Amino acid sequence: MGMRWWRTNACERAMQWISLDLDGELSQLEQAALARHLDDCERCREVGTDVNAFTSLLRDAPLLELERPVVVTAPRGARARVARRAAVSLAFAALAGVAALGGVVLTSGGTNAHSAFSFRSAKEQRQFAHVEARRLEPAVFVVAKPTVQSFAPRVLV
Repeated sequence: MGMRWWRTNACERAMQWISLDLDGELSQLEQAALARHLDDCERCREVGTDVNAFTSLLRDAPLLELERPVVVTAPRGARARVARRAAVSLAFAALAGVAALGGVVLTSGGTNAHSAFSFRSAKEQRQFAHVEARRLEPAVFVVAKPTVQSFAPRVLV
């Protein structure tokens, strides 16, 4: 019973590889694994042969021109659901925009309160940026001289 489970997974993987191999999307390792599996599994080999033949038939067939265009219409219920979802999304986006605009207007209006990032001048802003850049940049590592002395200069040659 354990062997059947393993074969089923190997066969499923081989079916996927057969499909990918038709489009040239398998790596060399996957191609080798597929070939090894097809050598041992007659069922997958037959499926691979059938799929290859069918795909070749489709790819070699001439294109057909249709007499009239194909028109696909969605059912009435589906169109209504899409319209409702669009309306809800639009309403939510409008609400979010109003909330953001209200937050900006309320925090910057009339009062003289300063936020954490309000600067009195461009010089103060540049100074803040410089200090923060130095604080956030990684420290430079200094390599100290080794504490163990090297005997290389004293080697007798």
